Amino acid sequence: MTGEFRDVQLDVLRSALLDEAGGVVHGFTGRVAGLGAADGNVGYSPPRDQPDAWLNRQRWSAAIGVNPDHLVTPGQVHGATVLEAREGDAGIGARPRSGKLGLGDALMSGERGPVLFSLHADCLPLLLVDPGSGGSARAVAAVHAGWRGTVADVAGATVKAMRDAYGSRPESLLAFIGPAIGPCCYEVGAEVIDAWRATAGADAGAAVRARLSREHFDLQAANALLLERVGLRPDHIELAGICTRCNGERWFSHRGQGATTGRFAAVISLRD
Repeated sequence: MTGEFRDVQLDVLRSALLDEAGGVVHGFTGRVAGLGAADGNVGYSPPRDQPDAWLNRQRWSAAIGVNPDHLVTPGQVHGATVLEAREGDAGIGARPRSGKLGLGDALMSGERGPVLFSLHADCLPLLLVDPGSGGSARAVAAVHAGWRGTVADVAGATVKAMRDAYGSRPESLLAFIGPAIGPCCYEVGAEVIDAWRATAGADAGAAVRARLSREHFDLQAANALLLERVGLRPDHIELAGICTRCNGERWFSHRGQGATTGRFAAVISLRD
């Protein structure tokens, strides 16, 4: 789908599964050659241009259909801490130097107002929706899962936090696993595979790919497995199937473009 901001046309990736839930607005920003000073980057961390990134946040927010002054961001630390955004938290982390909600790699909310906003450049974005069936409250979550967060089961921790806070039933939750570095490009060392095997046990092989002399890790398969383990139905999990490194013209990739590349965002909110 497309949106406009000052005559700029932007393509927004959305999930058909989450769209069907209703009552939720969501989307993914991306990399667009020539958009601002850094091809559509929305991250503030050095050496990125913060005023330019704020302008891009406004552009992408217009395309997605959210209020940029209601964005909420965490300080991402590659762990499994889940933070809750309440109505009064809307705007924390939206503009440059507006702080962070806290340190953590998952945001959840059961209130209208906050727009959850996680940043990525190869690490996996996961969006979760509780449509509010079966007596639970409607709620949403945005998760950042690199390999460390994956082996710490940040996906499972988020589902459990939604269950405790909102009465969410895992079998009713909907999940969209967005663009991330794919197993085609994600060559890892033994420490990653060993940590994953300790988490996944007998099922670990579902996310490990042997390529020549090194093993590759499948972040999308790993997180789908962890979601199923915590009770999500397989047909309630949609995978984008997009490798950020292979598709570097559309997505920022740390491995493909270097450490100073920009960041794209996963965005979700309950609809006002």
